[in-house]
Amino acid sequence: MGIFDFDNNCVSGNTKVKDECIIALKVYDACRQQDCLTVNEIGPARAAVSGTFCSNISLEQGEVITPPDTAAAVTINNFGTERVIVVSKTPSPFRVGYWDVDLKYVFSYDLVFRNVNGGVLCTIPAQSVYNKKVTLFGSITTDSTISTDFLTDGGTSFDTGSQPFVLVESKAVALSADLEFGCCCDGGDGAYQVNVTIGLFTIIKLFRLVNLTVESKGFCIPKECEDVSNLSACDYFDGLDFPMDVFAPPQKKEFLAGISGNIPNDNSNVGSGNNNNGCNCGCNNNVNSNNGCNSCGCRF
Repeated sequence: MGIFDFDNNCVSGNTKVKDECIIALKVYDACRQQDCLTVNEIGPARAAVSGTFCSNISLEQGEVITPPDTAAAVTINNFGTERVIVVSKTPSPFRVGYWDVDLKYVFSYDLVFRNVNGGVLCTIPAQSVYNKKVTLFGSITTDSTISTDFLTDGGTSFDTGSQPFVLVESKAVALSADLEFGCCCDGGDGAYQVNVTIGLFTIIKLFRLVNLTVESKGFCIPKECEDVSNLSACDYFDGLDFPMDVFAPPQKKEFLAGISGNIPNDNSNVGSGNNNNGCNCGCNNNVNSNNGCNSCGCRF
């Protein structure tokens, strides 16, 4: 088609809308999750590295951290998600076209121990691990090989069609850290471990490399992975909106208008930045229609 050919295109004012063929990483399925992680899900804080801390506490990497004898309180510094590991990705034995994905989230942070007067005793590098499993649609396996010189000068061949790829986005925050104390019947009343509470927002996707003819309708908002049960230590976190702006920063028009895409925590699948009212849902037979705007955007 030449640059001035308008067949099968829609012209509105001075704007020409046309179909484009692109090579895309198409999302086949996705879900979002808002988890409040306590000691029940991630266990007590563990040492991130081996060494001797606080003068006399020797720890091996992965060992449960024992607080100093005089510790009265503990806080968290330098918290972050160190990495997310795709442990496994296998076809679901129960649903054709679906895949079971096992993930491991590793959180790193520093535990700062304080005495009864609030003074800093010492700091111990720590970490927590959270294992998560989801089942998403990724379609069936195929037997295909793709060759390209996109990544290397001489070209390379790789198998991208046999199974979908996993993409994980996450945002985690440290909500609290508490000392757990023993009692006299256990032989002592000092703190013997640290329990941390972590709030985790995450989006998990399965995608494939495909050819598509597309028109952009904006960002995709995944469905929820599963219901989240309120826990006493997590009431605050469970009430937060899901921060879609973290994963899909507002475009210029929405940003200047002060429109947020964050999703209210009311089981609604539509955020304040996902309003399709008045949207242009395409141009069949060169006629724009604002009816049936539910077709705007992607559905999983």
